[in-house]
Amino acid sequence: MKNKTISKKGPIYKVNRFYLISLIWAIMVQFLPIKDCLYQYIALLIPIIIYLILNRKNLKRILKLNPLNKKSFVIIFIIWIFMLPFSIFIITIYNSLFGDTLANMVIEETANSFIGVFFFTALTPAIIEEIFMRGIVLDGYRHKNIIIASIINGLMFGMLHLNTFQFFHTFFAGIVSSLLVYSTNSIYSSVFIHFVNNGFPLIMDLIIPAQNTPVQTTKEIDFLFFGIIVILSLIIVVLLIHRLANINNMKLKYKKKVSKEKIFNKHLKLSMIIFLGFSLILSFSLKQT
Repeated sequence: MKNKTISKKGPIYKVNRFYLISLIWAIMVQFLPIKDCLYQYIALLIPIIIYLILNRKNLKRILKLNPLNKKSFVIIFIIWIFMLPFSIFIITIYNSLFGDTLANMVIEETANSFIGVFFFTALTPAIIEEIFMRGIVLDGYRHKNIIIASIINGLMFGMLHLNTFQFFHTFFAGIVSSLLVYSTNSIYSSVFIHFVNNGFPLIMDLIIPAQNTPVQTTKEIDFLFFGIIVILSLIIVVLLIHRLANINNMKLKYKKKVSKEKIFNKHLKLSMIIFLGFSLILSFSLKQT
């Protein structure tokens, strides 16, 4: 009986419970009279600090603050480039099916100056969200198969954004970011790709201001041609991840012994229900405006 109790309340139980509490807290914070730019600091940073204080003996294992070599930075940047076709494909399909109202609301700037936008849109999420997801949450799945852990982490990362528009491409980004951490044993890998993903478009928009031109619909896209590009890009991403692992002497292989601890426990199931409910309410409220 003792062993069964330990199995049921192992590291996955712990981080899934932490995730559920944080998700509920994040929803509550959205209704507080605060500036949008302060949202992540209150919604995520506070739970992070509390968790890390309570688990201060395991900070090194949780945070994985191991340095990255120059080759790793270059490969990660190239991986980001080849992730773009799939992300664009997903966003295009979503907008064609559900419109861009939610998308426009999500990407609304939270600061007036470029430095402010860059800080709150690129730097802050890259640090806070990565510590939350690829630090704390991923650590809870350390005894699970790498692929399974990465997929679940992607799912939870998508739900963390609390809207259907961001869910799909952040699901994908979360999987890749988790694999980067496994490939380098460093959280800096996921922080870097997150920072590039959010910050590079801002820099390009500053250099070459975006024109107000109509966005193409899926009808104007050659799905066969674009689909081939997406598939080839994903294959290259996989190959580059393995290359990254080899450079850092990490093995992306199935573990011989994996934990049998339940993944979809009551905490994760409730988190999924809350995400779906909140997302539906948000989408419905936008249609009424």
